[in-house]
Amino acid sequence: MADLTKISKIFSNGTILRKKHEITPKMRFAGLFSYSNTNTYCVDLGGNIILRISSLGFPHGRIYFTDNENPPNDIQIPTGITITNVTRNRPVAPVFLRPFGDFIISYPLSYEITFNNKVVVGLVDQEQSVVEIANHLHYFVE
Repeated sequence: MADLTKISKIFSNGTILRKKHEITPKMRFAGLFSYSNTNTYCVDLGGNIILRISSLGFPHGRIYFTDNENPPNDIQIPTGITITNVTRNRPVAPVFLRPFGDFIISYPLSYEITFNNKVVVGLVDQEQSVVEIANHLHYFVE
């Protein structure tokens, strides 16, 4: 049976919205990404590739890639990466505002990130998106 995680959001009027999100068997809960703060959510995809998710200011964010050096160096979008807007069942096209490329994401849409035909990250719609990653991957927040 899949693990169910409750997510709560408290509105300014005190109303509590609770959503249950089913984590798929091949994925696990890996924290929250917020469109409202300055933290960068990072997933180590292996092979010296770090996927980074950061806010561009509510309601937009970006997904981009770096190596795992300290400090990290931006890298091109790796071959084999696809991002799907699962709310609308559409691929997300990269934008090249920087030389290496980004994917722009927006609240309240959900996204699935695939690397070499395997789903590795899921962002489930909420102002703070539930982040799922493949069981064999590690993540961190900066």
